Amino acid sequence: MWRRCYYRMEGIDLMYRTGLRRRLSAMHFFDVPGPEGETHPHPYLVELLVAGDELDARGYLVDLDAMAAALESAIGLLEGRVLNELPQFSGTPPSVENLARTIWKMAVGRLPPVEWASVTVWEGDDAWASYGAWIDG
Repeated sequence: MWRRCYYRMEGIDLMYRTGLRRRLSAMHFFDVPGPEGETHPHPYLVELLVAGDELDARGYLVDLDAMAAALESAIGLLEGRVLNELPQFSGTPPSVENLARTIWKMAVGRLPPVEWASVTVWEGDDAWASYGAWIDG
């Protein structure tokens, strides 16, 4: 059930949104035959988006430097690595969907208080996955 929405729908308020993008180069493989079963790299593009109702005294939802630090901290742990070998992917396939959720979990704890956040990961120009959730706290 939606408590709020970060875009306009009938009867639901708009929220402020702030986002930024960073690049990530990492590798993965899947338990399948063929090229996807071999370790291969991806030049990912990762977007962190936050949303909320209130701006601070400076007129910011979240300072972009704080967002950058949170996202870069998460990406720094993944950069150049084989995702399958990391504890964050133990027992979890390193799909672009799971990568988005993993980066979300790693970044959100380092953000200043926000109401909602999402991470979108592009695997190419036209292929992406996103994970977003309300943040209680």
